[in-house]
Amino acid sequence: MTKAIELTGPELDMLTEIFNLGVTNAASSLSTMLKQKTTFSVSHIEFTSVAEFANELGSENTICSVSEMLSGSFSAQSMLLFSEKNSLEIVRHLIGQSLPEETVEELQQEAFSEIGNIILNACIGSFAESLNSEFEIGFAIFELSNPLDLLNVSENTNYTALFMRINLLLSSDEITGYMAFLMGPKSLQQLKEVISQLLAKR
Repeated sequence: MTKAIELTGPELDMLTEIFNLGVTNAASSLSTMLKQKTTFSVSHIEFTSVAEFANELGSENTICSVSEMLSGSFSAQSMLLFSEKNSLEIVRHLIGQSLPEETVEELQQEAFSEIGNIILNACIGSFAESLNSEFEIGFAIFELSNPLDLLNVSENTNYTALFMRINLLLSSDEITGYMAFLMGPKSLQQLKEVISQLLAKR
């Protein structure tokens, strides 16, 4: 597999630190929103091609996604992705475990979009705080489809996916999903430069 860039060990550690801060902030917000203790952890972080990330998700699976475009020190399409089953489980925690399945499905888009907005903005905010800069963020877009369409694999052949496997612990349920940032070659290089600058200030 050929990657557009390679991060050094310290650069990857810095990136992981920023994301862990972001998901910690998101967990705090979700704990208040869901009225239960919520814990996030980043179990894996990797750069790969968009096509290979689609394979990681399972090209035939139905995936629930909330995405936002961001621009600033670097530009990317930020995405929160869970399997359809797992996304519905998260929504149940938000709106009530006892509600009928059809009610949960009807409210899925609104509820999951709100959760996705919290998680993505927390991580983007962590970047902004670390860089002492601002990002412009587009509207959150909800989609329910297969990974090939969600990631627009046929169009994003030159793009790289920075993706994290995340574990969301809600009460006694641990739910696995992904967060990803899709970037072109220029933005990817800008991200590397930003991380290098942060390391130089330490």
